[in-house]
Amino acid sequence: MSRDVSSLSTILEGPILEGSTLGARAWMKIAVLAFGLATAGCRGGRGDLPPAQTPTDGQGPQAQTARPSLSVDRARMLEDIEYLADDALGGRYTLDEELKTAARWIAERHAALKLEPVGAAYEVPFSLVTGARVLEPARVELTSGKRTRTAKGKTVGAAAISGSGSVTGPLVFVGYAAKAEPVEGAPADPETGDKGTMARPGYDDLAGVDLKGKIAVVLLEVPGRPDLRSFFKVLQAEIAAFDEALKPLKEKSDADGLRALHRKTRGRLMAMIAPFLRGLTLGDDFWPMPEDPQSLVFDMQAVLGGVLQKAQEIPGPQFDFQSGSLKDKVKRLTEAGAVGVITVRGPRSFVNAEGRAKDTLPDLASMSPTTLEPGPRAPVVQMQWKEADRLLRVGGKKLSAVQEEIDATLEPRSGPVDGEATATIAVKLEPVTAEVPNVIAKIPGTDLADELVVLGAHYDHIGKGGDGEQGQCAPIKGEGEATDAICNGADDNASGTAMLLEIARAYMTSGRRPRRTIVFAHFAGEELGLYGSKAMVDAPPFPLAQVKAMVNLDMVGRLDRRGLAVGGLSSSDQWMPLLDQLGNHGMKILYEGGVATRSDHASFYKQKIPVLFFFTGVHSDYHRASDHADKINVEGLGTIGALVGEVILALGDGYELAYREPGPDGGLMQGLPGSNPKSVVKRVSADE
Repeated sequence: MSRDVSSLSTILEGPILEGSTLGARAWMKIAVLAFGLATAGCRGGRGDLPPAQTPTDGQGPQAQTARPSLSVDRARMLEDIEYLADDALGGRYTLDEELKTAARWIAERHAALKLEPVGAAYEVPFSLVTGARVLEPARVELTSGKRTRTAKGKTVGAAAISGSGSVTGPLVFVGYAAKAEPVEGAPADPETGDKGTMARPGYDDLAGVDLKGKIAVVLLEVPGRPDLRSFFKVLQAEIAAFDEALKPLKEKSDADGLRALHRKTRGRLMAMIAPFLRGLTLGDDFWPMPEDPQSLVFDMQAVLGGVLQKAQEIPGPQFDFQSGSLKDKVKRLTEAGAVGVITVRGPRSFVNAEGRAKDTLPDLASMSPTTLEPGPRAPVVQMQWKEADRLLRVGGKKLSAVQEEIDATLEPRSGPVDGEATATIAVKLEPVTAEVPNVIAKIPGTDLADELVVLGAHYDHIGKGGDGEQGQCAPIKGEGEATDAICNGADDNASGTAMLLEIARAYMTSGRRPRRTIVFAHFAGEELGLYGSKAMVDAPPFPLAQVKAMVNLDMVGRLDRRGLAVGGLSSSDQWMPLLDQLGNHGMKILYEGGVATRSDHASFYKQKIPVLFFFTGVHSDYHRASDHADKINVEGLGTIGALVGEVILALGDGYELAYREPGPDGGLMQGLPGSNPKSVVKRVSADE
């Protein structure tokens, strides 16, 4: 998903919150997907490209009179989407039995086509830490002089990434434990239309702080950014309320009512966002009312794209995702010598007053999976901010006041907790693990069989409302009193799964044999943090050095006026010549240089493998129970499938690619296609 500038762009493009709030990845992904196709830039054109290479036919190079293609069946893809997105599979949550049913079905499909397993079986399980079992309540005691105070029982709780044990040490406040490198900036260029780059100062909460043998007190998130999960909970509630009010107004053709609904919803969104824009205001171009009231919809891309556009104007440090990740905060603190960590979500990090008042602690009984590093881990607890205000002072001030100063000045306020205070924190947990299956099949190659091409798609989703990925599935009201509480994930990512299956079928029935071995990889755990693809590259069932390219399909079922995005072009200089040669198949396409971090191709790119990412954009049904198969653009699915099939044919037939080291306009990007206009290679219209 994925994706940076300070404040609200990092609110929406924030980290995978590994540890106690890892599930927030899905909420964050909405924003980064939304911004992807909303912005445009242009870098280079066909004249800047090296000459294209000619694909081969499986027997070596030859001149071609017609470009080879695969015959993909869009009706068959829709049937597969309908199966995967049926209520019977319960939303394909990573840890539910229904996902195993889907895995068996996928494996049976490959077996019927006579693809070969990669290893002993098509299903390749990997171990996932799914949470933790609390054996004893977390405890925090603070001592200053002769006075010892104990945090009230319900005001502290263990974090999912915590180790078990008891530690004692002096308390040190480390702000957000955030770090940002300075950016020099660049002036605008009137000849090219380049707006330049804003200069940004550096920032480091740990600079000059001695943490050896000490317990760190750290704020969650980064300066100016609220809790992502809460932010998107509120956003989804707005979407649900909007959609419920919209339908009767459209049925009555009530133009005044539609305008009023838009005005009120837009106003609430602007009020929610305003505190994080550091004095900037959203203009009239933020989600404007359409001329025809009957065409009004909650346009996710227009809303979040407009917010992120404005966020780029906010001055200050530029924080990356790792700065906000609890896992990375703890790793950074313990590497600096901290023996324990007390985390606090300060009052300024909440989206609204309701969340600020509740200050809900992690519920480890219903946690999403979390990556735990091997070996001993420091105890980590979360304390409610009001309790932290009662117990702690930094420079004579409450933590809430210190947070306000940091957010206002964007300058660190790290230092010892007043009174030479020491603390003892005790946590006793037991990890809970599960085996989760990737499904992997292959078509063996001929003369280049030792070389591999991976075509991948994740097949998991987020389950049902009230459970699954921390209850992230947003139910929708149906007719009468009925409520649909299953997030079927037709687009996300039954669409990519079905396209992968169809390309495998089309290849096997074409009579062609690839020169390179083609691996078809269905990943589990993507929605929880790319766990399936990470497992594959960490323990590859084939020589990873022999993988020449990885192509990823994630949300390819909603082709619309925004067109198709193809990302990852900076991972190899040879991608764009190939795509130019294959053409756009009558589609509007955004060609993106950067490599988005929020889908499974990122795991391969980190291993220096060239990657491509196909994606049709976010929509208001994303991670909602309304992502149904009847909303799939079947014709678009077939068109994209045909293009992807041609890419796989070329790669399988030996098209040469070389990995390209990341440059200023490429490499891993904190957004998805289009989020950085500088990294956009070009856009083509449907008639080019």
